[in-house]
Amino acid sequence: MTAVYLVLGLPGAGRHEVVGNLIGGALPDATGVAVWHPTNEPPTVGLEPKTPIQRLPYSFQSGAFIPTSQDESGREPEAVFFLTDGRASVIDQIEAFPAWLSSHGWELARILLVVDCTLAAAHPQVTEWHDACVHFSDVVLLNRREALSLKWAEQYQKKYAALRYPCLFIPVKKGRVDNSLLVLFPEPRRMSLTFDDIDPVDELDLDEENLPEEPFTLENKVDPYFEKLLSGHRCKQVPDVNAFLPKD
Repeated sequence: MTAVYLVLGLPGAGRHEVVGNLIGGALPDATGVAVWHPTNEPPTVGLEPKTPIQRLPYSFQSGAFIPTSQDESGREPEAVFFLTDGRASVIDQIEAFPAWLSSHGWELARILLVVDCTLAAAHPQVTEWHDACVHFSDVVLLNRREALSLKWAEQYQKKYAALRYPCLFIPVKKGRVDNSLLVLFPEPRRMSLTFDDIDPVDELDLDEENLPEEPFTLENKVDPYFEKLLSGHRCKQVPDVNAFLPKD
């Protein structure tokens, strides 16, 4: 079964380099790995593993991921790393991702977030954007920390620890992760239950003496970041951080 890793993060956070390091560290003998990336964020020069990589650019349009080139390898990849479009709505993309997974018959292994710590420290809006991503993430990779103190990283993690977030926080140094196997281990540690196969009955507190009098439908709860007002706007707003991103 192909393992799929959804990789969140902003342009300039170093996602391509980190993904290359993860592949080289955890999948050195893989016969094939596919990396989907937005057309506006081409691969950067960085750590390139020996594992064969098929790079597949895409565009995010009308709530769907549209490939702009075809996979010509002719084989099922052992692993897929899907980098979201950092300039488009991250919530819209996460909401659309289950349909993309289903169309390929694949399952999600983990959601990774690569944080540009320097950018987050400089702009509160960027930190708020990352807050939304951490809600969905199993592993948070702290990159671009060179200009910051160790205290900043400690305080950053303590904020989420106080809120009892189960995700792992792992430092990245010059694009390298010390324990790639730990990062890619397919164990969910995220707050969101969007990608979990949960029976809606299990979410109800029912017994023979506690049955609803009115008819009800069995549906899983909508993630708070996906909830919408009657106007169509989302209840929880995530800031647009394009003003703080590198120019194309």
